[in-house]
Amino acid sequence: MMEYLEGLFSYLRPAFSRRAAYAWFVTACMGVILRTDDYGVSSFVRALGLEPGSYLLLLHFFHSQAWSAAGVMERWWEWVARHEAVTWRLNGRLVFTADHTKTPKDGRRMPGVVTLRQDSETASKPSFFRGHHWGCVAVVTHAAERWFATPLWAALHEGMDGWGNLCEQQHPKTVRIVGMAQRLAHAMGHAAYLTLDAYFCAAPVFATAAAVQDGHGQLVHVLTRAKKNIVAYLPPLPKPPNTRGRKPIYGEKLKLYDLFDCCAEQFITATARVYDRTETVRYFTSVLLWKPIKGSLRFFWFETTRGRILLVTSDLELLPLDALDAYCRRVSIETLFNTLKNTLGAMSYHFWSKYLQRVSRRPRKNAHTHQLSSCIAATNNTLAAIEKFVNLHLLTLGALQLLALHFPTRIRQFADCWLRTPPAHIPSEFIVKSAITALWRNNKCGFAKSCITALIRSKQQSPQSDIDFLDTAA
Repeated sequence: MMEYLEGLFSYLRPAFSRRAAYAWFVTACMGVILRTDDYGVSSFVRALGLEPGSYLLLLHFFHSQAWSAAGVMERWWEWVARHEAVTWRLNGRLVFTADHTKTPKDGRRMPGVVTLRQDSETASKPSFFRGHHWGCVAVVTHAAERWFATPLWAALHEGMDGWGNLCEQQHPKTVRIVGMAQRLAHAMGHAAYLTLDAYFCAAPVFATAAAVQDGHGQLVHVLTRAKKNIVAYLPPLPKPPNTRGRKPIYGEKLKLYDLFDCCAEQFITATARVYDRTETVRYFTSVLLWKPIKGSLRFFWFETTRGRILLVTSDLELLPLDALDAYCRRVSIETLFNTLKNTLGAMSYHFWSKYLQRVSRRPRKNAHTHQLSSCIAATNNTLAAIEKFVNLHLLTLGALQLLALHFPTRIRQFADCWLRTPPAHIPSEFIVKSAITALWRNNKCGFAKSCITALIRSKQQSPQSDIDFLDTAA
């Protein structure tokens, strides 16, 4: 397991222009795994037993120009693409899942903080609050009945862009998610499906996805759940001969949710897996015209024990049961957000900029709370540090998931934790985290040759040490 981590860190080395930044990157990743609290950067110092002066050096690391979140994550995407045995493919395409998540932030000088509305089903946040709005894309991976949403990229989708403007005024949040998926598919060298919830069932989403093609057609096909009030049109009937006027574009208008009752006799019965439960479902499919995009989409009607599900996709050849299976895997990104926040503490950052004008913590309309900065470059660097902090946690979480898929037996052997209901086959990220912690402590106290242990020992003795991870490997 430690050799796997060493191989991953070595693969990420070209993303850093300075060896000191790379050494602190390895240290920070291990701090994410080993820490027992989520109080930001200071928890790395406590978990690794570093000198107090290391705290400021870690802050400088996240603000450093020697690396960028995009550069490191591009290497991470290439690493994940190499694991064909665990990445799930549907019709030869990768399956991406994406969503937004909101985290409260009360910092009065923290860049990117805007007023957000709580629209999820959880009651942990008030109706309106100040915070950050993140967009995240993950790829579906699996082994032995265990499914993960392995994170690939996260970015702020609302907030200050450095000039006092909101990011959403440049591109809608829904469109930015599709752009992220297209960039991921191009970097990983595979076409993909992108599964989304009903919030993304909008014309700009499908139009943006259709704008990028590859050698085999559309690079990213969108699969979403339809909204309750969605309507579509049948193809137009042939125009009667010798009649005036233009040829009709749309046929009869249909309220799609009404077809569950109107076309009940046309539904087909089959056996399918719905959220990891095998059951008998009834389904119906049709290709209809959708006026917002002035084109055709494929619609699926499903009756399951979970209720009625109406799906829509831009792939006109996607099979119904494949569409249902792919959409049911979308729920794994909700588990990803829970693990990211509560197990790793990725949203515990406290980066702020002294050049920002102070704003009120009270939620107000974003049009009246534009953040103004007296030094745009420094504020943008702070905003980049926030994205670096979160993406570093994403990469570490993805590494834990890949370890769980490749070394399940070894992880259960080293994990020094008790669970009332342990997983049957593939361990969770929490168990992997416990196993790596126990293994690292054994290496630290013993004489095991580990590049990671040697690097952290050098930081414990001298925070200013400039030892390279590859030097320790040699």
